[in-house]
Amino acid sequence: MIFGAGPNIGQGLLRQLAGADLRIAAVARNAEKLDQIIGEIRDINPNVRAYGCDATEPRSVQSVMQRITQDLGRPTLVTYGAELFIPGSFLDMEIPAFEECWRHNCLGAFIVAREAARLMVASGRGTIVLIGATSAIVGRSGYLNMAVGKFGQRALAQVMARELGPKGVHVVHLIIDAGVAPHERGQSPEPLMHPEDIASVVLSLHEQPKSAWTHELDARPFNEKFWEHC
Repeated sequence: MIFGAGPNIGQGLLRQLAGADLRIAAVARNAEKLDQIIGEIRDINPNVRAYGCDATEPRSVQSVMQRITQDLGRPTLVTYGAELFIPGSFLDMEIPAFEECWRHNCLGAFIVAREAARLMVASGRGTIVLIGATSAIVGRSGYLNMAVGKFGQRALAQVMARELGPKGVHVVHLIIDAGVAPHERGQSPEPLMHPEDIASVVLSLHEQPKSAWTHELDARPFNEKFWEHC
């Protein structure tokens, strides 16, 4: 299950996982926007379906999880990459903008991860990957709305790992410490990560043996200095 299956990382995951012999549920707020990418991927993997869901609403998530489980079976890998960023300074930040970003960056991750974990614990296995950002560990000027939610998402992942690991569920917090390039590869003067490469990292985390699970991983391009853009 890929929550936040939109442009860049989400579509990179779809393309990469399509070749990994997995049944794939692509979840977005508007499922119709996934029609083109789903059409392309079905040529590689016919077991790909699109679903609409508001990840910040518990009933919506519960409903889509039920439908996906009926269609494709219990999940073994769930990724949460939905996020929202409304820039602004601390003194000028409006409460509705602050709350809306927190709902997408933190609350949605909690709701999706909780429902996925309940299904996985019943099976005794599964991987949940919460896709974070530099803002999960660095509160940068102008990034209040991203940092608060991403810090919370990181805390969520830490608690989940401690509680769910002994139950057979692998929880990973993946920090993307860079900008993400469009899907098409090409030369760029700035350090960028390619969505399909991020997807390869996700798949490798999912395939790790239980005795050597990674909980937190920060990934960046070879030509980017640590925290250079902070």
